Amino acid sequence: MAQVQIIKLSTGEDIIGSVELMDVPGSEKMVMIEKPCIILFRPKEQNPKEFGLGLAPYCPYAKGYKFTIVNSHIVSIFEPEETLLNEYTKRYGSLIQTSVRQVLQE
Repeated sequence: MAQVQIIKLSTGEDIIGSVELMDVPGSEKMVMIEKPCIILFRPKEQNPKEFGLGLAPYCPYAKGYKFTIVNSHIVSIFEPEETLLNEYTKRYGSLIQTSVRQVLQE
C-alpha cells in the first residue's frame, strides 16, 4: 500500500510522493513513486539569510506522474514531518496538472 514518504537519492535529491515498494521477479527491487515533488531549500522573502522549504514537480513529463527508481539509487526512505506532509497534501493531493513548458519557464 502506497503512502507519502520522502526518498533520499544517492544524487543528494530529496523526493516526496506516494511511495510503493515493488518486487520485480528476476530484477533488482524497485520503488514506485507517484505525484513526486523535489524538496528544495530557498531563501525566505522576509529574511534572505534564512531558508525555508519549497516543493517543485519532479519528472512532470512522466506518464501518469509516476515512475520507478532502482533500489540501488536510494539512500533512505522516511516519513515526512507533519508540516511538510500537510503542505504536500494541500498542494499535490491530486494529480499535478503542469506541463514541461511551465516548469522550464518558471
